[in-house]
Amino acid sequence: MYNILVINPGSTSTKIALYQTGADSALTEQLIENITYKPDQLDKLKSPITQLPLRIRTVKDFLKRNQVTRLDAVAGRGGLVRPIPAGSYRITKKMIDDLSSGSYGSHASNLGALIAHKIASAFGCSSLIADPVGVDEFDPLSRYTGLPGMERRCQSHALNIRTTARKAAKNLNTTLEKANFVVAHLGGGISIVPLYRGRIIDVNNAYDGGPFSPQRTGSLPTTQLVELAFSGKYKSAEELNYTLTRKSGLLAYLGTDDGREIRKRIEQGDQQAAEVYQAMAFQIAKEIGAMASVLKGRVKAIIITGGMARPPLTDWISERTDWIAPLYLFPGEHEMTALAEAALRFLLGQEKLRDY
Repeated sequence: MYNILVINPGSTSTKIALYQTGADSALTEQLIENITYKPDQLDKLKSPITQLPLRIRTVKDFLKRNQVTRLDAVAGRGGLVRPIPAGSYRITKKMIDDLSSGSYGSHASNLGALIAHKIASAFGCSSLIADPVGVDEFDPLSRYTGLPGMERRCQSHALNIRTTARKAAKNLNTTLEKANFVVAHLGGGISIVPLYRGRIIDVNNAYDGGPFSPQRTGSLPTTQLVELAFSGKYKSAEELNYTLTRKSGLLAYLGTDDGREIRKRIEQGDQQAAEVYQAMAFQIAKEIGAMASVLKGRVKAIIITGGMARPPLTDWISERTDWIAPLYLFPGEHEMTALAEAALRFLLGQEKLRDY
C-alpha cells in the first residue's frame, strides 16, 4: 500500500490531500483539506516566496493532526518553471532555484514543488511535479506573432488539460498518444489547446490572449490597447497589467467573477448578465474552432473542463462547435487526482521521472 501526499498552493489557500492504494493499486482519496488564510496572514507577506514558511507549517500541521507517519511520494503542483515537455519531473536544486527566484514568473503555485521537496526530505521519500504551467511543446509556427523579437509563449492549465484528455481517451477506447483533442479549461483563466497525440502544440495563453475570462481581458484590439497604455490613465506597466489580468472580464462587466452568481442572475432575467455570459461563450467557441483548424479538423472530441464547465455556458459553446466533434464535459478541476496519479505511475514503475 502506498501513501501519496498532494500539495496544491493557491493564491489564498493551500489544498492538501492524502491518497492511498489498495491491493489492486487503485487510488483512494483518504483525506483532503483546503486551508484558507486570513487576509492579515498574507498581507504582510507580499510575494509568494515569503509565504513559504507559513505554507510548510500548514502542511506539517495537517500531517500531525491526521497522524500521518509514512509517505511514499509527495507531489506538488508545478509552478512557473522554464519551458519543458509534458510529463512528471523530479524536484531538483535547479528547479528549486528557478521557482525560488521567480526566474519565469512569480505565482503561489511556485511553492508547490518547494513544499513538496521539504516534506519529502523529512519523510525520506521522492518528490515530484507533473505537467506544470510551463509545459511547452509548441510547433515552430505557433510562436510567430507578426513582430520580430516578440514570440507567443506556451503557458496553459496543462495538468487539468492532460488528465481530462486521458479520461476522454479512455472513454473512447483509445489513448492520449493516439488521438487529437481540442481541450478548453474554463476557470479563473481560460486555456484552449489543440492536443496533438498528447502534445500541447498551441494555446491562447490565459494571460495574453483568447477569450475574456472571469478576471482577464483576453485578446484586445492592438491600436486601442496602445492608446490606453499611453493615455496617462495608468502610472506603470504593472498597474495596467494588473487591470488587464485581475480587474477585467466578467468582473469588470458585471461586478462579480462568480459563475454561480451570474447563472442565478440569468435565471432571474438579468439581460446584461445573459449577454455578457453569451459573449464569453461566443469567444470560447471561436477559439475552439481556431484550435480545431490547427489540427486540420482531425478532432476526436472537444473536451470542456474547469469550474465554469456548466450550463448554460457549455450549451452555448456546444451550439457553435458540435459540427466539429462530440463534446465531453468534465466539470471542476482535477489537479489533485492528476498529481496523485502521476506519483502512482512513478511508484509502480510505469513512468520515469524526468530530469529538469
